[in-house]
Amino acid sequence: MPLQLTLRPALPDDASVLAAFASTAFRDTYRDLDDPQDIADYVAEHFTPEVLAQDIADPSCMTLLAEADSVLVGYAVIKQSSPPDCVEGPAPIELARLYLGHKHIGRGYGAQLMLAVHAEARRQGAQTLWLGVYDRNLRAVRFYEQFGFRKVGGKEFLFGGQVYIDPIYAAPVRGNEWSHP
Repeated sequence: MPLQLTLRPALPDDASVLAAFASTAFRDTYRDLDDPQDIADYVAEHFTPEVLAQDIADPSCMTLLAEADSVLVGYAVIKQSSPPDCVEGPAPIELARLYLGHKHIGRGYGAQLMLAVHAEARRQGAQTLWLGVYDRNLRAVRFYEQFGFRKVGGKEFLFGGQVYIDPIYAAPVRGNEWSHP
């Protein structure tokens, strides 16, 4: 039985801890899928304390931290952004990031975090969640599909100097009565 997560909005003081966690989670997720230098370059650009502090302060973003026994085990970023044309559901909001620490995968934390994402999306008045996911990250694809996300199209994603077409998935925002599969 997993520990119950404590979920809370990130605060400016969390930026350094989140940067270290996010960097490790990203490296662990993609280390067997992509070039190590491309991963290092992406991490150096996107997961610094300064960049994450900007995200935390951005009123269009909500960064949720997931802690178990006061230890950061995951995080999610929900963002008001313009969806690609393939997202046709009403009142869309982007699930820009959802990561767990590698050693915390498979303990039910992802499900708890996803429920919190839906709750935050509801709180913001959204009716549709959308996200881009790397198609070679099969664990993530299966996870999102388990939570009702369906592929609706694709969107360009620049990584390692190359443009990829990441699949875009969307799902209705679930109500309070919904529980994870």
